Amino acid sequence: MIMFDGLYSFISLFLSILALWITNYISKNDFEKFPFGKGMLEPITVAFKSIVLIIMCSTTFINAVKEVMAGGNPVDTNMALWYSIISTVGCAIVYFVIDRKGKKLSSDLLNAESNQWLMDTILSAAVLVGFMVSFILSKTSLSYLTIYVDPFMVIISSVIFIRVPVVTLINSFKEIVNVNADDDINNKIYTIVKDIEEDYNFEDSITRVSKVGRELRIEIDFVFNEESTLNELEEMDKVRERVYKNMAGIKLDKWMNVNFTGDKKWAL
Repeated sequence: MIMFDGLYSFISLFLSILALWITNYISKNDFEKFPFGKGMLEPITVAFKSIVLIIMCSTTFINAVKEVMAGGNPVDTNMALWYSIISTVGCAIVYFVIDRKGKKLSSDLLNAESNQWLMDTILSAAVLVGFMVSFILSKTSLSYLTIYVDPFMVIISSVIFIRVPVVTLINSFKEIVNVNADDDINNKIYTIVKDIEEDYNFEDSITRVSKVGRELRIEIDFVFNEESTLNELEEMDKVRERVYKNMAGIKLDKWMNVNFTGDKKWAL
């Protein structure tokens, strides 16, 4: 269990350093090399991180099952207790630091890292409780069960902790393939666009919204007809400004295109 907890923390630390580097790299302007921004690096990094943790949890689960079948594993509970205390405190400190930075930057990458370190803190605390139980059992007539405490903790932890990387892998994959943003964001933007459509008597409007990392990519097409009241470039820019200002409550970087056409085929 100590090896599982330590390896989980070590991998989380390595991936957190990678995440911080990627976050800083994304923040640097590099329009010539990346004309459409570097937001895609966030979900790719999260996906890589999730795959690594899924492999680790699966491997430790299999090894723990083999250990139970082989007759368990004796543990020095005194040393294990001290390790668990230090690990719990250390992981908690890292979690609070990354969580604050993630909320400040509205970064999915750092939020995923903070969630991982929260899980790591809980894992270390669970290890502490488990070894306390093992220590108590060793002083009773049930001391023969202590050799099974360690592998069973690994099995339980592996099953519980594999859920987080699986969920983050699915979510990051959705961003990589440009699936629609969540319903809350879509509904807000749809309402804004439909209000403008009615105000200017447009024939139709088509809205596409996807979330990629901390970026929200939005494409809006307004289709003219004979009754449409917008016909000057200055008015078009006012519409763009209106859409942008009404999205101020959505705390993501916005990459937005607002187009106007008289033929709906150019909007499809």
